[in-house]
Amino acid sequence: LGTTARTLGTLASRRRDPDAVVGALPLTAPRTPWNTAITPHRRMAFGRLPLEEVKRIKRAAGTTVNDVVLALVGGALRRYLSSRGGVPEQSLVAACPVSVRTEEQRGANGNRISVMFTSLATQVEDPLERLRTIARSTRGAKEDHRAIGATFLQDWAEHAAPATFALAARLYSSLGLASGHRPIHNVVVSNVPGPPFPLYFNGARLVGALPMGPIMEGAGLNITLMSYLDHLDVGVVACRELVPDVWDLVGHVEASLDELSAAVDARPAPPPAADGGS
Repeated sequence: LGTTARTLGTLASRRRDPDAVVGALPLTAPRTPWNTAITPHRRMAFGRLPLEEVKRIKRAAGTTVNDVVLALVGGALRRYLSSRGGVPEQSLVAACPVSVRTEEQRGANGNRISVMFTSLATQVEDPLERLRTIARSTRGAKEDHRAIGATFLQDWAEHAAPATFALAARLYSSLGLASGHRPIHNVVVSNVPGPPFPLYFNGARLVGALPMGPIMEGAGLNITLMSYLDHLDVGVVACRELVPDVWDLVGHVEASLDELSAAVDARPAPPPAADGGS
C-alpha cells in the first residue's frame, strides 16, 4: 500500500508538470460501439502487411515500428468510426501489453506482462501528424511505466486472492457494469516481434501466423500484429454483436498503410546541402 501511494503521487506530479511528456490515462477513453458489456461470441479476421514498408515509414518519420503499428490502428479505427456515426472528438486510448521479463526470468514458466496506455490520435486527420502525436504519447507512456515500476501491476495481481478476484470479475460482468462508466481503454493493441528466419515443424515450413488476442469486459476489440520473415500478420478479434464487420477493419488497416506511405512520399524533399568548398 505504501508503494502504491508513492507511485500514484509520482504520477500525479508528472501530470502537473507542464514540461513532462506523458502517456494516456485509463478511464479517460471516449465511448465507442464496442466499449460496453460483451457477449461470449467472437468474430475474427486476418490480413498481411509488407514489413519493409512499415520500416520505411519508421525510418522516414524518425519513430519506431511500434509507433507505426499504432498509427495504422489509429487510422483504421478512424476510418471505421467515420463510416458508422462519426469519430469522437477525444482520441481513442489503446492498452498495449509489454513484457517485463528480466534476464534472470528468461525461460521461466508463465507470463511477465504489464500494460502501457497510449493515445491513438484518432482525432488527428493528417496521417503523418497522427504518427508524430502517437510517438510522443508512447514516449510518455514509457516514462509513466518507468515511474510506476515494471512489476507494479503484477505485484498487485499476485497479492489478490484468485478466488476473490474471479468472483469480482464474474459479478462485474453479470451486472453489465462496464456499460455504466467511461471505458478503461478502447482497444487492446499488441505488436509481437517474430523471427526474421523461417520456422519448421516436422519438415513443414511455417508460412504465416494468425495472431489472436483476448478481449475483455468493456472493450470488445483486440488488434494484434506479429512480424514473421518479411511480412506483418494482422489479427482482429472482436465481440460478434459489437463489431460484426471485422473484415472491414482489416481492410482499413491496409488502407491506413497506403495512406501513411503516400504521406511520406509527398513530404517536401530536404533542401540541398550548402556547398562547403572542396
